[in-house]
Amino acid sequence: MKKIVFAFSLLSSFSISAQLVDVRIISSMDLNAVNISIQSGAYVLYLDGKLQNDSLVKKVFQLVLINDSIEVRIPGDTLGRFANFKILGLEEDAVFKIKPIQPISGTRVYDHSLTITVVNKLLQCVNFVALDHYVAGVVESESGGRTSKEFYKVQAILCRTYALAHLSRHVLEGFELCDGVHCQAYRGRPSDSKVLAAVKETDGLALVDKGLNLITAAFFSNCGGQTANSEDVWLVALPYLRSVKDTFCLHSTNAQWKRKIDSEDWLNYLKFKHKYPVNDSVACYKALNITQGNRGVFYSYAGIRIPYKTIRSDWQLRSAYFSIEEARDSIIIRGRGYGHGVGLCQEGAIRMAKIGYSYQWILDYYYKDIEIINLSKLEFFQEE
Repeated sequence: MKKIVFAFSLLSSFSISAQLVDVRIISSMDLNAVNISIQSGAYVLYLDGKLQNDSLVKKVFQLVLINDSIEVRIPGDTLGRFANFKILGLEEDAVFKIKPIQPISGTRVYDHSLTITVVNKLLQCVNFVALDHYVAGVVESESGGRTSKEFYKVQAILCRTYALAHLSRHVLEGFELCDGVHCQAYRGRPSDSKVLAAVKETDGLALVDKGLNLITAAFFSNCGGQTANSEDVWLVALPYLRSVKDTFCLHSTNAQWKRKIDSEDWLNYLKFKHKYPVNDSVACYKALNITQGNRGVFYSYAGIRIPYKTIRSDWQLRSAYFSIEEARDSIIIRGRGYGHGVGLCQEGAIRMAKIGYSYQWILDYYYKDIEIINLSKLEFFQEE
């Protein structure tokens, strides 16, 4: 008996990299006006779905929200007011620039096409882009700086896996992905040529579990020496997201941090939010002197269990992997790592790539019992 495990409509005879995705961009801003310019490649313009006769070469537009319409301006003229503005790239090297002017922000560069509509009395911008061009932009945005091509390969496979697993996340809003951390950070076309090379060299590669399901490709900045089990952070136990010891990240930028808090504020927090017995001298001493050797899940005392992740969230700490020591009328929180701690430690992986580990080895180190497969060569996966 054969059972189809999963199938993607995008898995056909063409490469995964050619799949087009709709990504909402500049999603964190309340946009009222933008400037758009064609940087390279051939484009055509659609206004309210109607193709305009002139081709676009190095053309510049200003779009301004006027009531519920978009006023489209070009130097020396106004084309009118419309509900929908679209520039469609006709070639693979089609590139455009967009600069928010109300509110004002920096210029960003994107590949392929752009649609702008009015949603909830604001301009909504959606980039229609080839999957691997999107992945390349995410890799640079999420990697936090220039590093080796081998690490970029690691990040490319993770970003591609995550994108494919979440293509329906925003479908009811008229696009597939957004450019914020809710999906993956995406700031447009990458500037480092090694990123593009890494994405190309891993074309179609993604991570699946033993059941051939795309994994939750979680990653974060630094684990401080030990990653976390998925259930310790998200309450869902996933067999490939297991805690691992990691010495590779220990001398990196985000390996250690420190925070000072008034003891009174800390004890009041424990008392009023968690009903902790701060008037008990033993309980008070323990709360002022907490040690996490291995990465823990709860601070516990006399039946009270406080998740470290809750403390992290409430106090906006860099991670939930920390210890506390008393210092007169204050406490010193000495923390390890930066981020939720589940999956791949980026700074550890960067170090591993730098000293010669391959992207395959790195992925196998942080994710257990996974496979790297080329989705471009398969229409569906089956098991007997």
